[in-house]
Amino acid sequence: VVLVLMPGSGDSVQALKAGIMEIPDVIVVNKRDHPLAETMRMDVRQALNLGPKGPWQPPILLTEALRGEGIPELWTAIADHRAHLESAGLLEERRRRNLAAEVYAVASARARRHLERAVAEDPALADLLERVEGRQLDPLSAVHAILRTVFGYEDDTDHR
Repeated sequence: VVLVLMPGSGDSVQALKAGIMEIPDVIVVNKRDHPLAETMRMDVRQALNLGPKGPWQPPILLTEALRGEGIPELWTAIADHRAHLESAGLLEERRRRNLAAEVYAVASARARRHLERAVAEDPALADLLERVEGRQLDPLSAVHAILRTVFGYEDDTDHR
């Protein structure tokens, strides 16, 4: 995962707030000729130093994409990370985890569309939503009823 940030855009602050710094394998500060590029790189480095230390520390590169500056270094960093994953036996594990996540993401999206269509087409289910919106029914009770009706799913947890 390559995270690309731009100095002066507030990207670093947003990335720090969202906890995004734990995700990337390589970090790029584009627009390296921007007056705040080096400051942003130092801010990102400090943020990384606050987090957990792992076997791979994401390099923080400066690039200027329009002129192709720093791009060879970026490719080298990507190749280095791949070599790290391969040597640690993590590449296949990551691929498997990503494929499983993709299956869940697609299934979740389709299940949501199915639920939305079912609720829109069934007046009794639509009424449940209206009752939740009118604060006459708690959301978890509505969820339980909708899942039971649409999927035949019986929630074995206390839904109240």
